[in-house]
Amino acid sequence: MDILRPIDYVWSVGESHHQREKGPGDGASLLMWGWYLDAMLPLWSFARQLDAGRIAEPILFSGLAAVPFVFCRLRYTPQRREELLARFRDKHPDRSLLFVWIGMVAIACVETLLMLHFGIWVIGMGR
Repeated sequence: MDILRPIDYVWSVGESHHQREKGPGDGASLLMWGWYLDAMLPLWSFARQLDAGRIAEPILFSGLAAVPFVFCRLRYTPQRREELLARFRDKHPDRSLLFVWIGMVAIACVETLLMLHFGIWVIGMGR
């Protein structure tokens, strides 16, 4: 699937950095941060606008929070892990990791500005 290629690349950058540096954080945690910053934040904001109720909101939030864990568990089997790490072999994983983080933060900043511009988020003393 070509649509998942960028996601696989982000996962492989995090995983290769984790294997090389033996530090905390791996491909799944990098995808988790990308999901929380760039996808869950606007989705949750739009869901809050629907005013689904006090029972539906925690269920929806839990479902959105679980997406990266379920996705990584299903997508990155041991066989596929080795295949992806071989396909996306990188000479400079630290530099790639920096570019991935810069991209994720830039997307989150643009989303924040758009949500403020369109009135989904309001700065001030309430609505």
